[in-house]
Amino acid sequence: MNDLRKEFWEEIYKMAKRDKTIIVLTGDLGFSFCEKFQKDLFKQFINCGIAEQNMIGVAAGLFYEGFKPYCYSNAIFLLSRAHEFVRNDIAYNNTNVHLIGTGAAGFLGFTHNWEKKENEEDLLKNLPNIKRFYPQGKKELLKALKIKGPSFIRL
Repeated sequence: MNDLRKEFWEEIYKMAKRDKTIIVLTGDLGFSFCEKFQKDLFKQFINCGIAEQNMIGVAAGLFYEGFKPYCYSNAIFLLSRAHEFVRNDIAYNNTNVHLIGTGAAGFLGFTHNWEKKENEEDLLKNLPNIKRFYPQGKKELLKALKIKGPSFIRL
């Protein structure tokens, strides 16, 4: 799988410069990629810390206030730790919140990596409304970022 993190931050930066309703929330990661966004568009950037459940709740609230939230975190934390919030606040309510899941850091142990028996599809397959994207290049990533409605994009 291609590492599209750099391309994500470049494209979301361009999109957010044109559209002030785009807000990027992060689960305390993205560094070495997000500094330009954070510096130039600081009013559109929220570091929620290591609290993915709260990040999803904040994103849903922002949606209801007219914003277009993009939540960026490790896929395992975004979907596993925050699953109930994703289910209730995003999927069932069909909110226009985009979940951007990055690769796991296996060298940090099992807490930061998927077991062989589990993956994001296991957590997403029974949730309504969430479109899933696994882009292999920049063109597919751009298409996924512009979709309407809830989505999960695996970088």
